[in-house]
Amino acid sequence: MAGLAGLSNCTSQAVASQPLREVTSAQDEIDYRNTVFAKVESLMVANDFTALTALEESYRTSRSRTMNGYWNLGLFHAKVDSFLGDGLTAEKNCLPRKADFVARWKAASPNSPAPIIAEASMLEAQGWCYRGNGFADTVAPEAWPKFREALQSAFEILESNKKIASINPEYYAIQASLYRGLSAPEDKFKDLMEEATKREPAYFRTYFNAVWYYMPQWGGSWGEVDRFLRYAAKKSEKTEGSGVYVRTLWNLEACNCDIIKEVADWPTLQNSMRDVYQRYPNGRNREYFMKLSCKMQQPQAAFEFAQMGFPEQRKDELNSMTMQACSEAMAEQQAANK
Repeated sequence: MAGLAGLSNCTSQAVASQPLREVTSAQDEIDYRNTVFAKVESLMVANDFTALTALEESYRTSRSRTMNGYWNLGLFHAKVDSFLGDGLTAEKNCLPRKADFVARWKAASPNSPAPIIAEASMLEAQGWCYRGNGFADTVAPEAWPKFREALQSAFEILESNKKIASINPEYYAIQASLYRGLSAPEDKFKDLMEEATKREPAYFRTYFNAVWYYMPQWGGSWGEVDRFLRYAAKKSEKTEGSGVYVRTLWNLEACNCDIIKEVADWPTLQNSMRDVYQRYPNGRNREYFMKLSCKMQQPQAAFEFAQMGFPEQRKDELNSMTMQACSEAMAEQQAANK
């Protein structure tokens, strides 16, 4: 990787107005997330709808975050989706095994947004099960009506229960995904985004889902993706600085399309990473940002993130951390290219 040979010449540079010190590790973040997932799952297994609803309300109203800045509410819905999606496969005719759970949850908590959103998300997942995740030309003709019907049903559930459900920002995250799947016109999609960001501008999962509307495989372009990322960063800057820019790109790495190199310009990306780490000096953020800097052939920036997290470390120790991060980044790139 270009620039590795020059790591021995990395120098100490001020990268923040105030010295930082990493306060939690990457493992701390992993352990915390697993605790949240286990809590949600235990309540669902126990059919404790009262406690499950109360947990969603607590996460939603507190707007609480994990140590690396992720929303607890997002973890809640991710685990609910995972639980309800268990066994939803084409081999089993894409039939949700736990539809009755959602029905009982709705009956027990009729004024809660959570079971409404969960039902819509489950129907969307069913639609994608029918369709598959391939390009349009790989979809069986008989799958298209089932796909659209499931997504339309999900949309109608959200629309008919908007007054209750839209107090939870996950409502807009699911709607953003449905708008893409249903090929909604861009003006309608933009209206949705304006409404969503007015209600809650800092909820990451809205942007994570919405950016796919502009991805090339859905008729968009890298230029449109870039414009949306800047829009997202602007809308959320009051609390996140420019952090949503890199957070959305980070989430998109799952597409295996080398998106960061396709879209990101280095100055914007670097500022966005700094904005995240200065607010959330967690090891998971630092480790990712160091490796991302290396992938962008910016080892000096990787060194600076090491220095931000561990200002008491000697220069040779920081160089060693940077070398390790760049080696891991190179290995990841080689594995991805196989």
